[in-house]
Amino acid sequence: MVCIFAFMGVINAQNEIKMNVNTVSNVEFSLDERPILLSYAPTSVSPIGNAGFGGLAFYWGYMFPASMVEEYEGKYITQVAYLEGGGDDYAGDYSINIWIGGDSAPDKLVSTQEFTVTSGSGTVVTMPLDKPVRIDGNQNIWVTLYQDGSVQGPAFVMADMGDANSRWAGLPDYGMWFDVNQAQGGDGYSFILWAFADDYDFIGEVESNVAVYPNPTQNVVNILAPNMNHVTVLNTLGQVLYSAAAEGNAFILDMSQYEAGMYMVRVSTENGDIVKNVNVIR
Repeated sequence: MVCIFAFMGVINAQNEIKMNVNTVSNVEFSLDERPILLSYAPTSVSPIGNAGFGGLAFYWGYMFPASMVEEYEGKYITQVAYLEGGGDDYAGDYSINIWIGGDSAPDKLVSTQEFTVTSGSGTVVTMPLDKPVRIDGNQNIWVTLYQDGSVQGPAFVMADMGDANSRWAGLPDYGMWFDVNQAQGGDGYSFILWAFADDYDFIGEVESNVAVYPNPTQNVVNILAPNMNHVTVLNTLGQVLYSAAAEGNAFILDMSQYEAGMYMVRVSTENGDIVKNVNVIR
């Protein structure tokens, strides 16, 4: 069980947000670095608590200004990592929500992915997105988590990173988004999550697409594709090193058994085949 604190907020008759804060320390999480990281959190972080709003449903997360992501235009956000609290207190329904546009509140919801926590793991969890989101270098991108209020303190926080875009919260019951530091009246806090971007390949129509990442890799490769039926690994001579049936839209391919070098990963779907060169590094 992770030892944490909770700050719970309520809204009074004057629509003022009130929160109480109690702190503890000595909890640390680490995340393996990936090629393109979008986050205000470091890859090794010591959370100082968990946050909620008195059982209200709420969103929490980051806004990445267009100026911050413009260099990644044309790439796709393919996965999101977050801290999952340890124990049954964190069991409930959550979702990852990615929005495009908006300065003081997100504008257009372009991807939502629901998941259920049955008993918190107390670790960093990485969630591949069923619908990766293309980065448009001209628009802000919001990456948020959501909990329906059944968990009192679902969101982990760290010490304030000094950027208001690391502190966004939304209360859908009240139709409001705000900088969480406006609501706590003391030391500042930032939320903790990570988003990762990668190249995205297409099979035929734009709607039929395949993601193969991370690339290069040292261990596993995540494959996202609609209606997969087979995955094959070949060396540069065209020799088949691995062949397996695949079902559904996600497949984890273990590349740790191969020496450093370039390999070809062929993904077969109902829409056709795509071959992606994957670089294994040691």
